[in-house]
Amino acid sequence: MADFQINDGDLIGFEGKVAIITGGSSGIGLATVELLVSLGALVISADIQEPPVAGDFLFVKTDVRSWTDLTKLFKAAKEKHGRIDFVFANAGIGPRANYLALEVDENGDLKEPSKDTLDINLNSVINTATLAVHYIKDQAEGGAIVLMGSSTSLHNLRAVDYSIAKSGVLGVGRGFARLMDVAGLPIRVNILAPSWTATQVLPNLKDLLAAVSETCQPTSVVARAVAYLMATKSRHGEVIFVRDGKYKEIEKAVLAPAYETIKGDTLSDDEVLAKVSALGG
Repeated sequence: MADFQINDGDLIGFEGKVAIITGGSSGIGLATVELLVSLGALVISADIQEPPVAGDFLFVKTDVRSWTDLTKLFKAAKEKHGRIDFVFANAGIGPRANYLALEVDENGDLKEPSKDTLDINLNSVINTATLAVHYIKDQAEGGAIVLMGSSTSLHNLRAVDYSIAKSGVLGVGRGFARLMDVAGLPIRVNILAPSWTATQVLPNLKDLLAAVSETCQPTSVVARAVAYLMATKSRHGEVIFVRDGKYKEIEKAVLAPAYETIKGDTLSDDEVLAKVSALGG
């Protein structure tokens, strides 16, 4: 695997750069807001909750499930700073849907399982990335989009809605990265896949893990990866696995080579799609 380190010297070039972070009032989002501010970035933090403390950043109250709210967020950033360089689509919650024990309504009919996790952890990421491309694509120097995925997209997980959402983010990042290449846009798209991190995805997560002799990494470790992917111009279309403070690139090093082995000498689906698209002129 392609292990690498993130040094302080890698986190440069943020002075005057504008960064939007969704889910910026807690967890990894808050750690990223604080880190980017310390590096000199002009930060816009978006969350449905107020930030725990005031800081040198713009807070825009945002329900990421709402396209209208997200649109207002990007407009606020552009109106204040005139540009948008980096976007971290981070907002997320833990699993909510129960697919085995369905609740019933007042008529005794089964209720549809909750879609909250899918709406926040996947649909809002798609919409945030879409708006990011719209606002960054006309800047000659481009910019970077970082998507909050999870290690849970890499294996079987009993939290079904969470697994669906994070697996979807993996697809979003791969698709958007390829789309940027085909469209010739100077926008880098990368995905984070952190393992257990000290957030509130599950209530009292740190204590729960300690009770079963497991540990979780601090949010600052993942925040450094976010800043790194914004700062470096050499990484695009990559998936960064983060665990115990260590970083591994796994898309180009592991996942893509595995697909090449599986498909053999045939064209990839994307290569076939390119040929089909060319028929339309």
